Amino acid sequence: ATCGDTSHIASELAAQSRDEPLRQLLEDRAVSYRGAARTLRASGATVAPEDTSASLSIDREADLADIESVWEAVECSALICFRDALDADLPAELQHAVRGWIEEGVSALERLRSLPAD
Repeated sequence: ATCGDTSHIASELAAQSRDEPLRQLLEDRAVSYRGAARTLRASGATVAPEDTSASLSIDREADLADIESVWEAVECSALICFRDALDADLPAELQHAVRGWIEEGVSALERLRSLPAD
């Protein structure tokens, strides 16, 4: 559910962004989280319909600084969930995937912080 929610938020924020590098980062992250969700579903993980991201809403009037701040908080929350998942009794291939998603998320945060300020 976290991956689906995070992908949805990234897509919504990307649609709001007028800054091309930020929009591209958010679109990349949306694709990455959709891939993580597919991997988890293929492993047997399921999501109850009430847990889907369809109920999320994003402030359509957010300015660029707000988009960056919102995304940073969302990405950090997802990384915390991945970190917590490492404590679970996951199969080795999922442990490896989760570690990769954490590394990818940290790199994405570094990329976000290095975007030029307008």
